[in-house]
Amino acid sequence: MNNKSIIITFCLFFMMFIVGCKSIAITDNIPQSLQLSGSDITVGEVLTAELKYDANDDTLRDQLIAEALKGTTYDFLVAPRYEIFKSGLITKMRVRGRGARIK
Repeated sequence: MNNKSIIITFCLFFMMFIVGCKSIAITDNIPQSLQLSGSDITVGEVLTAELKYDANDDTLRDQLIAEALKGTTYDFLVAPRYEIFKSGLITKMRVRGRGARIK
């Protein structure tokens, strides 16, 4: 082998070593997606939920969706719309969307 092919081979092995040593991501960091067609889901009634608005709460949207789905047989909301509004002296956040279930 000549020097050029030895250098290229070394570089390839080094890059493979570096790529192989990457850390594994935990499942919280991996975005999840689900592809459904119209025949896979059943869309139902409009669901609404309201909670007190807190700008520092990162989980408020998830809480609203859980509150809207509570007591129903739906799996998720289709096209949820979020609205922040004043109700008297209290600021609230509302979610409105159609409940849907997977067939």
